[in-house]
Amino acid sequence: MDGQGFRALIPHRPPMVLIDEVVTWGATHIVARRGVRMGDPFVTAQGLDDAALLECIAQTIAAGDACYAAEHAGRVKRGYLTGLTGVTIQSRAAVGETIEVTADCLKRMDGMGLFEVQAKAGDRLLANGRYKLFVEIAYDDA
Repeated sequence: MDGQGFRALIPHRPPMVLIDEVVTWGATHIVARRGVRMGDPFVTAQGLDDAALLECIAQTIAAGDACYAAEHAGRVKRGYLTGLTGVTIQSRAAVGETIEVTADCLKRMDGMGLFEVQAKAGDRLLANGRYKLFVEIAYDDA
């Protein structure tokens, strides 16, 4: 699957797809990117809105999990963001910058996942903290 294939696997549809590509996906590590473009939803002359950045991080995890499940004969049935812990927004991504989101899974149990996340524009930290998600995956052999 290429970095764009995630679009068919998540429920979000334009203009609510807030990531452009999933660069890396696996059981414990996910990386996605998004360009900040004037005219996109949630983008003003000041850059990407803070709430949209938080959603971009959540979509990174959802898309990465969906790609991983698809590679292992599975599909995501449903998923929910269940909590944020210690999330701080340090800076806003400006128009023309590319955001890179990294999510590292610290623990999974019965569909729940705890991820350490960070979003950067180049070397500048935009946001970091922990995301908790519930993701139900159905596998063809189960």
